[in-house]
Amino acid sequence: MKTSYSLFTLLATLLFGACEKSDIEHESTFERSYHTWLDFKAASGDSYRYEVSGATWAGSSWRTTITVREGKVVQRDFQYIVFNNNPMPDGGWESASMADLLDSFGFTADEFEEQEGHSLLESLRWTEHEGELGLHEISPASTIQTLDDIYEKARSFWLKKRSDAEVYFEAKNNGLISSAGFVPNNCMDDCFSGISIRLIEAID
Repeated sequence: MKTSYSLFTLLATLLFGACEKSDIEHESTFERSYHTWLDFKAASGDSYRYEVSGATWAGSSWRTTITVREGKVVQRDFQYIVFNNNPMPDGGWESASMADLLDSFGFTADEFEEQEGHSLLESLRWTEHEGELGLHEISPASTIQTLDDIYEKARSFWLKKRSDAEVYFEAKNNGLISSAGFVPNNCMDDCFSGISIRLIEAID
């Protein structure tokens, strides 16, 4: 009787675990990537940078680079690659004519700064160091988070099974996460809720 009870308990535990795991899409691919992340985390001393890309149908795209040292975010860099259909010059935004850009938007430099609280150049690219992280609140820049945070959000939210959306997961950064999120059914513009990571690299 005792043996039968133990066997029943074991089977119930296994079944419960299987039910829990089935709550997310792309489970096996995610778990392989997560274990690759744990190996990378140990090998890098939890010190790395990753680059998140974003875009909108309205004609802008951008990149955010998050730097993590020993498991703590210490820097966030942001820049537009294309801003309102204006691509960043090869020499960076510093080499662009801010006057011409402002004129195309119908602003003077003073009008733009009065409305936004900073110059156009600071809107196009900026860096936050430790102690000032989160300073740029109104920005499409990626959230201040570690890869641990991102894997947890992927598991608990982005990859949850949904009857009203298509769920995506890719691990094209040498097995590390490159995309996780979902697109609601019948959505037309800027529908992806999730993250796209184009680069992950260890740092000294």
